[in-house]
Amino acid sequence: MPGGAPYHYAKTIGFRPADPVADAETLIAFGRGLYAESLGDEAGFRRDFGQRGQRFPFWIAACAAADPSFAAFLTEDKKVIGMAVLGADRSNKSVGHVHHFYVRTSHRGRGFGGLLDDYARSTLRRAGFVRARLNVTVRNARAIRFYLAQGWVDVGGARPGLRLMEVAL
Repeated sequence: MPGGAPYHYAKTIGFRPADPVADAETLIAFGRGLYAESLGDEAGFRRDFGQRGQRFPFWIAACAAADPSFAAFLTEDKKVIGMAVLGADRSNKSVGHVHHFYVRTSHRGRGFGGLLDDYARSTLRRAGFVRARLNVTVRNARAIRFYLAQGWVDVGGARPGLRLMEVAL
């Protein structure tokens, strides 16, 4: 429209590295949400990462030390709406691991989880892995349905209360 304001027809979706220092508050909030949804409460998060979650950003930094793209935020118009945290499987060097996917509650059911899954697979493939694995709690039925719909295969129990999922890259 001549002389008028430009129109914005679509949102800009992207990924950016998670900065464990500058993004600590968001990382901790996402970590709490992950534990609450997977385990039913935040007690495990506090046990693993401190009462306020203060050790979680350091754990994220360790993941990113292997490869900066292993800890990334999903953004919509530069606002953080999700997170992927990746790593290597300790027992098999050809297998990458998805530690965490998280999408803000307000953005669920809109395809953002699939974008995180695509990001994880392509990042792990570029890092030289041929397969990816993740653990999901048996009580997190929504996540299990999501992973199965994305083509992940349930390969059994990793530990009591967990399912091990795997996908070829």
